[in-house]
Amino acid sequence: LFMIPEMVLLVLFARIFFGVVIYGNTATVIFLIVLGAVEFSGVGLLIACRAKTLESISGLINLVMLPMWLLSGIFFKSENFPEWMQPVISLLPLTPLIDALRAVMMEGASLASVGPEILIMCIWGIATFALSLFLFRWQ
Repeated sequence: LFMIPEMVLLVLFARIFFGVVIYGNTATVIFLIVLGAVEFSGVGLLIACRAKTLESISGLINLVMLPMWLLSGIFFKSENFPEWMQPVISLLPLTPLIDALRAVMMEGASLASVGPEILIMCIWGIATFALSLFLFRWQ
């Protein structure tokens, strides 16, 4: 729930201070943000369901997120990495979210045209929630 207002503020900040324009449908951008929030809620729940301390959760989140930040196209173009890494990079949870948001916001892509990315995000969300429910144990 906190991610949605954060994203709204981030997009408004980008619009006001950097002149960023959303060329696609705003409802599609909102849908992708909400879907990304659900997807990463599942990832966070999966990480947290077995950790025993807050410090271990923090360390595990960094262990999972840092490779995604580096490989998924946020800081560097994912195409710059070697060809043998591309299938793995394309299946990371963050890559389809970044690719879909970039396509809609910068190229005006429709919801249907980012269908493959949405499918990958849904698979990650369902799989991580299901696995975390299976692995969760009351301490």
